[in-house]
Amino acid sequence: MSKSEPSHRRGQVVEDKILQAVIDVIAVEGTMAVKVDDVAAKAGVNKTTIYRRYPNRDDLVLAAVLAQADIAVPIPNLGDLRSDLLAMVQSVADTATSSLGRALLSASATSPELDAMRPRYWHQRFAAATEIIARAVDRGECAAPDDPALLVELTVAPIHFRASQTGGDIGDAFLQMLVDRLVASL
Repeated sequence: MSKSEPSHRRGQVVEDKILQAVIDVIAVEGTMAVKVDDVAAKAGVNKTTIYRRYPNRDDLVLAAVLAQADIAVPIPNLGDLRSDLLAMVQSVADTATSSLGRALLSASATSPELDAMRPRYWHQRFAAATEIIARAVDRGECAAPDDPALLVELTVAPIHFRASQTGGDIGDAFLQMLVDRLVASL
């Protein structure tokens, strides 16, 4: 074991504590309540530790929300396109209907900071999700689409719309229909 490994692990533990502290604040009080001093106290670190990693509050909030998305909606690799897409949309639906997901959805509507971060967040999430399609292309399951990010967006948007706007059913049949339509389009 090299000397850098323990430090790296310790650094990741600190990072995880910081990001979890941000998510905890957002879940209870919303994004407007995220203050670096409070996050530092909750995470048990000095605020300079946070500023070394995140130059400003917006970067901190975005990093926490993206890290939470990576945990809540991992990019599956189950070996075939339909299974990967079903696992992804199920995670999206579970997250969008969770208390934290609802808090983030409502916070983005009332927080100018989170609203400004929204394009960066979705760009990164769609780019990650297009890996599913890229792997399917590599396996020969489908041809390469012109705009894989748009296909992912068209698939997850109805889930978010139902979760945040209409309260419509987001059950298995609905998710399977979304995936089947995406697969058919490929």
